[in-house]
Amino acid sequence: MAKLTADELHRFPLFGELDAHCLAALSAACSVREYGAGELVLGHNDTSYDVFFLVSGRLQVNLYSADGQRVGFHEMSGGGMFGEISAVDGLPRSVSVEAAVRCRVALLPRQRFIDLIRDHPGFAMAVTRQLASHVRRLTTRVFEFSTMAVRQRLRAELLRLARSEAGDSAVIDPVPTHAELASRISTHREAVSREMAWLDSHGLVVKKGRSLAIPSVTRIRSLIEESWND
Repeated sequence: MAKLTADELHRFPLFGELDAHCLAALSAACSVREYGAGELVLGHNDTSYDVFFLVSGRLQVNLYSADGQRVGFHEMSGGGMFGEISAVDGLPRSVSVEAAVRCRVALLPRQRFIDLIRDHPGFAMAVTRQLASHVRRLTTRVFEFSTMAVRQRLRAELLRLARSEAGDSAVIDPVPTHAELASRISTHREAVSREMAWLDSHGLVVKKGRSLAIPSVTRIRSLIEESWND
């Protein structure tokens, strides 16, 4: 089975500060697998406890209701880590993770993950930062669901997905479908389509093939703030 090199791991934002000894130990413990688009990487309530690193591709983190409705939590691009929560607490998986496109994923067995936390303080701090980021993201989502109307939640989600370009502009590439956006902000596709049409008609977003340009991030942020004062 293919291995993940220390150089590849060092390019992960999470592991940029790890020393060579820790990177070598992490690399030696990982094996690499490939998943095709739509393939399940791990399932909700699975009782597996390995940790994964996304080397390349994009993953969708979801939950499904009893009637099959998908609730999207977020999308992960290359350089991300997942599966660490079950590795820490020994409980079943809290979400499903699926390949959005063809992906290359490294697997770290749970015991090696625990050994690395114990033996390498830099690795333990990297995992701690990752867990803290989960708490911050979920706190933001709870606040938005509790205080924001759908149009505000969509605008906030667009800003989360956007990658900054020159000046105040940004781009989302690729842009999720309206159904995918709806699942992320707990609404229906029609509501997203109406709001996207409004944003487009006012020049606040511009569709360009598979991408979505945002000419002014500041204007979108202002709209979110103004809606609270309505």
